Amino acid sequence: MKRRTLQKSLLLILLPLLVAAVSAAVYNLMHIQAPTISAEPAKVKFVEAADSAVAGVSIGTNGTYVSIDSMAGWPGATRVYEAVVGIKNFDTADRTINLAFNSWSGSTSNIDYIYVKIVDANGVQQGSTITVGAVGSSSGPLSIPAGATWYLRWEIKWKAGALSTDVVSVTLLLTVAGE
Repeated sequence: MKRRTLQKSLLLILLPLLVAAVSAAVYNLMHIQAPTISAEPAKVKFVEAADSAVAGVSIGTNGTYVSIDSMAGWPGATRVYEAVVGIKNFDTADRTINLAFNSWSGSTSNIDYIYVKIVDANGVQQGSTITVGAVGSSSGPLSIPAGATWYLRWEIKWKAGALSTDVVSVTLLLTVAGE
C-alpha cells in the first residue's frame, strides 16, 4: 500500500514537470513588416570651416561623415585649430546634439592632451570640453539653434619627447537626437 501511494505521489509530482517541459516547445510566430523605410536628408550636417583645408578635412557626400587627415603638433607645444569643421543645423527647429570621445589608438602615451571644444559663431564654448582618451568624455547634450553653425576647436599637445614618427588616430561620435 505504501508503495502504491508513493508511486501515485511521485506521478503527481512529475506530471506537471512533464507537461511544462512539453509545453515549453510550443510557441507562436508573429511577424512585423516595414515595407517602406526610406532615406531622408540629414537635418544636421558637417560643413567646412576656416581651418578645414589646413586640417585635411574631407566631408562625406551627405554631410554625415568627416575625415580629418592633416592635423599635427610640435613636441612640447600646444597646436590649436580654431575651426576644423562646422556642425550646421539645417532644420527649422533647434536640435539636440552630443559630441563624445569614442576611441583612440597609436602613440597615445606620447600625448599630453587632445581637447575638442564646440564653439558657436562668436567663439563662445558650448558644453563641456571633450578630453580625448577619457572614457565617457563628451560635450553633454546641447541645443543647436535652427540654422546655426557651430565649430570644432582642437587643442593638441604632444609630450616633449614625441618623435616625428608618432601618430594617433581619434574617433569621436556626434549624436543628433530626434528623427
